[in-house]
Amino acid sequence: MDKAFDWFFYTFVFITVFLPGGSIYGVNFKYPLYVGLLPLAAYALFQRRQAHAGQLALLLAVPAILSGWMILGLSHGFSVPSVARQYTDILLTLLLCWLAGVSCDQKDVRRLAFLKLILYSELATAVLKIGLIVYAVVRGIPVVQMVLWLDTVFGVELMTMDLGALFGRVQFISDELIPICIFILLRYRDRLRISHIWAALMIVLLLASVLFSFSRYFWGFTAFAFFLGLVLGKRDKFQAVLVAVLGLTILASLPALVAVYKLRFSTEVAGGSDQQRNAQIPALEHFFIEAPIFGHGLGSYTTEDIRGTTEAGRASYEVQLLALPAQIGLAGMCFFIVLGAFYYRALWWKSSLHLSDQVSLLLLLAFWLAAGLTNPLIFHPIAGVNYATLATLSAMGLKGRPFARRSASLLHATGSEHDLV
Repeated sequence: MDKAFDWFFYTFVFITVFLPGGSIYGVNFKYPLYVGLLPLAAYALFQRRQAHAGQLALLLAVPAILSGWMILGLSHGFSVPSVARQYTDILLTLLLCWLAGVSCDQKDVRRLAFLKLILYSELATAVLKIGLIVYAVVRGIPVVQMVLWLDTVFGVELMTMDLGALFGRVQFISDELIPICIFILLRYRDRLRISHIWAALMIVLLLASVLFSFSRYFWGFTAFAFFLGLVLGKRDKFQAVLVAVLGLTILASLPALVAVYKLRFSTEVAGGSDQQRNAQIPALEHFFIEAPIFGHGLGSYTTEDIRGTTEAGRASYEVQLLALPAQIGLAGMCFFIVLGAFYYRALWWKSSLHLSDQVSLLLLLAFWLAAGLTNPLIFHPIAGVNYATLATLSAMGLKGRPFARRSASLLHATGSEHDLV
């Protein structure tokens, strides 16, 4: 039973990251995994002696508190599909964070296994995307047409765009994991026991994948994570060769990269989405002022700016960090801040990480949350994987864990400090 949970959880995470959607031709294939995961997770929680009064109270309190905002949304006359969708998105995000904690079992060996799972799942996604583009080019099929086919199969609406000689835009939801994956490869490749050649190949494929995402936010986040990984990573030949090769590649392909940059930041391409976000800001500000304390409830939306073609999608705004306070109020925002502080307590409460690692992980978390200023990304199963990955990194080498105990014994024996991370 204990191993069955790990198998179900790893399979669920891989499918969530690798596949563009959770259903095939309208048949949701994730529900059976949920049905199997929850009782197995409960069994593993007690089997691994992780169950304590505080955690059990949270498992009951969080859904119950969120239900209050669900009832509030319904009482304001918003539709059941709209309310249910936002409630489900938030709950699944938090559920994945909890499941990752159960799986890692407060052990660095399991944490490393979870990080490898994320890396290889995202690598498989990058290979799928690049293979899709290559296949389309070789067969003379427009990339946009291939993406529309994926939309039909998986019941999603992926971001795409015909770029002519520059192939086409292919953005998967899991592209948001690429920056964190690149940071992990540069900072923790030795702990993960990934060879230099394999790590370099993975980084190249991930960079190519994020380039084809054609997302300004993902480009900026990836560059930031790459910089942090270089600064904190081990200074060796691998790092020097990687920087040199990437630098030469950029110089050799500079004309094409400049063309991509100009196209992406042009008024024709970026103007429409920027105007849409700018139009949402005053409408959401008015919406917030109408109910600043508790908001209008989950699933709520302002009639000044109705988006989406269905009731279920109308509460999803690009400027999510401004829409959320209008939906759950200052009380709800405080609730999530407290919940986040508790979840990431390893970053600020008796952390065994170096200060540089603490700061870097906090910066990565802040940069990720900033995604809510441009896209509705911060509550989604993939977002849950992202939060869980950062929490796993923050807990590496904590006192009381195998690595920390071993290092503590060395400190006691030698009286000197050792680099634990």
